[in-house]
Amino acid sequence: MFSQFASFSKIRQESSWLLGSRWLMLLSLVTLTFVVYAEPPVADNADVELGRRIYMEGILPSGKPLQGKRQDTVQVEGATAACETCHRRSGMGSLEGNIVVSPINGGFLFATAENRPIALMDQRAPKNLTRAHEPYTEASFTKVLRENVNVDGRAMNALMPKYDLSDAEVKALMAYLRQLSAEVSPGVGTDKVHFATIITPDTDPKKKDAMVSMMQASFAQRNASQQTYSGRMRMPIDLIPRTLRNWELVVWELQGAPDTWGTQLAENYRKQPVFAVISGLSNTTWAPVHTFCQLEKLPCMLPSVALPPAETGYYSIYYSRGVALEADVLAKHLHNQEKNAPHRLFQVYRDNEVGQGAAQALTKALHDSGIQIENRVLSGNEPSALKAALKGVSNKDALMLWLNPADLSALNKVESQKLPAVTYVSGFLTQENYDFASKAWKPQIRVVYPYDLGEKRQGSEASRQGSEESLKRWLKTWQLPVVDVAFQSEVFFNLLFLTDISSQMLDNLYRDYMIERAEDMLSLGSNVSLYPHLSLARGQRFASKGAYIAHFATDGKLVAESDWIVP
Repeated sequence: MFSQFASFSKIRQESSWLLGSRWLMLLSLVTLTFVVYAEPPVADNADVELGRRIYMEGILPSGKPLQGKRQDTVQVEGATAACETCHRRSGMGSLEGNIVVSPINGGFLFATAENRPIALMDQRAPKNLTRAHEPYTEASFTKVLRENVNVDGRAMNALMPKYDLSDAEVKALMAYLRQLSAEVSPGVGTDKVHFATIITPDTDPKKKDAMVSMMQASFAQRNASQQTYSGRMRMPIDLIPRTLRNWELVVWELQGAPDTWGTQLAENYRKQPVFAVISGLSNTTWAPVHTFCQLEKLPCMLPSVALPPAETGYYSIYYSRGVALEADVLAKHLHNQEKNAPHRLFQVYRDNEVGQGAAQALTKALHDSGIQIENRVLSGNEPSALKAALKGVSNKDALMLWLNPADLSALNKVESQKLPAVTYVSGFLTQENYDFASKAWKPQIRVVYPYDLGEKRQGSEASRQGSEESLKRWLKTWQLPVVDVAFQSEVFFNLLFLTDISSQMLDNLYRDYMIERAEDMLSLGSNVSLYPHLSLARGQRFASKGAYIAHFATDGKLVAESDWIVP
């Protein structure tokens, strides 16, 4: 997925989503205006809430479920009949296969020729913009609900149910729609959009600096690309008129204990509201940040964390479940070995949230496997601590080390005659650093590896289009160091993703719409990242859902020992 941000460093010849140059001829025949929303009528709060329940939940004011019919035969009821099912939480519509579901929030439903907004309806076809229509009145809105006939007198698509709503229920629904996505979200100004990135304590200073530097460089690049100068590469979607707003980055670096982070975040947000949180870095818990974003209805896009909260929310999207996913992948791998599976597995971990979460996840996943689990907490930082944790491990046992490179370096001091049959390590926690793997240990080590392996990642010499090569060339362009390829590739992908999302949103800068666009765009399965498969279905919040079991080849490179395992 590339836009101007990616094309600047010539890392791709075409955009994954912004296709179809023929529509430029059409654009010259159409006059499009900037968005200036009319002031909506003041609605009764009670009506708005009644309308919200109809729209979001499919519940009528009487408490009974909303009912509708498609093609006069197919009955839908309750949540299935709710408007949000197709028109989405933002009211900005959706794409159901090849069927365009139009926006129905007040800005689009009741717009006049003088204040008509524009939305891109199909990310695969930039010419597919919202069409002009007469503003709906109460009478025409009632007709579309009851008879499936729109304001222009045309029959709606068969997916649109017919609803037998009373006049009072129609008014309540209209009241809700008039205020739905009526104003741009907090963090959006007349000429700027503010974004935050969040860093928790105890993170690697080099990684923190690398992330912030990458974000600052990409924001500067994106802001410069808005300026009209000779020779600038422009995508078809760039020619749609919109308000030019520069991006501004604020860095929220948290301090102290996790139970104080919520207060710190609230104070940072009070000083400078932001439209979304982009990336982020944590080696410990992310739960307070997750909770804050959910409370503020603040999109939190793809932070780099080892263990996201198990409970998902609407506003946070993650690359994967982190070490919890690795635990499930390893459990499935061991299950697949059947009779060859080890009878006993030791897992060693630090007594912190990530270590505990990983160990608990693996214990749960193997509860009915017949494999005996023994847990060992690593205490202290000296090499003797790991020796003590491995006491009693035999060459018939399996070992899972939920440890970082600093802890794993002590493996070199463990006697070779005590090596277990196989030793698994976490791809997330090792951070692409395998210096701990001595000559004695290397044949025994298997990495639960969540990233791409081989040619796709590196890129062929002919194409030079691999995700790692793309990242390195961009970093070189901006004179930024390569610190951690896997981590920096996450930041890089997220910045490309943000550029494409914002380009497609046009002036419709609503937080709910941003999440919906992210779901839709990742559902296409196209990405330039170290993850081989990134995708989101509606309601999903973890984009990568599997990993490999990998070992070291004779040349020292990691190679896949298993297929891509999705637990």
